Amino acid sequence: SNMRSSQTDPVRSDLDPAEPQEREWGTRIFLGFLFLIACAYASMLIYHVSRPPGTVAENDGIMEQCRQICMRYGLVSTGNVRRDAETYLEVVQKNPLTQELSQILAQTEYQPVPSQEHRLLNQPVPEIVLPDETGKQQSLSQLGKDRPMVVVFYLGYGCSHCVAQLIALDKDLHYFHELGAEIVAISSDEPSHTAERFKEYGRFHFPVLADVDNSVAQAWDVYQPESEERPEFSKHGTFVIDRTGHLIWAVTGTEPFLDNETLLRIIADSQGTQTSAAPEELAAAR
Repeated sequence: SNMRSSQTDPVRSDLDPAEPQEREWGTRIFLGFLFLIACAYASMLIYHVSRPPGTVAENDGIMEQCRQICMRYGLVSTGNVRRDAETYLEVVQKNPLTQELSQILAQTEYQPVPSQEHRLLNQPVPEIVLPDETGKQQSLSQLGKDRPMVVVFYLGYGCSHCVAQLIALDKDLHYFHELGAEIVAISSDEPSHTAERFKEYGRFHFPVLADVDNSVAQAWDVYQPESEERPEFSKHGTFVIDRTGHLIWAVTGTEPFLDNETLLRIIADSQGTQTSAAPEELAAAR
C-alpha cells in the first residue's frame, strides 16, 4: 500500500503544475477589463452630470455644441450617425410632410418661418465652386442655373443632428423637384471623408460639397474663425435662392432648420405659382 502511494503521488503532482495560477491571472485580466469599462462609463456619467444641457455658447467647441443640443432632447450618441440622426428627427420634427404638394401649399392656416436679417439678403449670391465627394468641382451657378435653390451649411458627419437636416431634406426632395428646385449641402468635411460616410450610411440625392477651409461658410456668415477677441464658432445655415440668383430667405443658428414646409412655400411664393416645374419634370420627380 505504501509502495503504491509513493508511485502515484509524483504523477498526481505532475498533473497540477500552474493551472490554478493561470486561471487566477485570467480572472484578474478579465476583471481589470471590466473595471476599465466601468471607469469609462463613470467618466461619461460624471461629465454629463457636471455639465448638464444648457444654452449653447460661442465659446463651446463644435462637438460640445452638438452634445448640448442632443442632451436637450434626452439623446445620447450610439456611435451610428444615421441612427442617431433619425432618432433626433423623430423627437424634434413633429409633423413630417405626407400630403401631396398642392395640398400642403393650399393650407391657409400655416405660417412660414420668416427670414432673419442677413447681409446677403435680396442680393445676388456670391459664386461657390467646391468639390463634391468624388473631388469633382461643382459651381452654384451651374447647379442652380434657371432654378431656385436651397443651400444648407451643416457641421459635418461628426455631428449626428447636423446630418439629420440632410436626411429630412432627402426624404422631401420630391417636393422640391416638383417646384423645379435643387438642394446643395456644404460642410468642412474632406471629400474623402464624405465619400466614406456615404459608403457607410448611404448617400444623399443632392450634391454635398466640401468647404474644407470654411472660406465659403465665412463669406456666408456661418463660420467665425478664431481670433484674439473671439473663439472659433460654426452655425447651421439654410438659405433660399430664387431663379435669378438672389438670396430671398435666410435662417442661421445653433440648431438645424427642419421646417421644410417653410422652404417649399418660400420657393413657391417666389415663383408666383404652386408648382412651376414642367410636366416631364413632375413625372420624373415622382
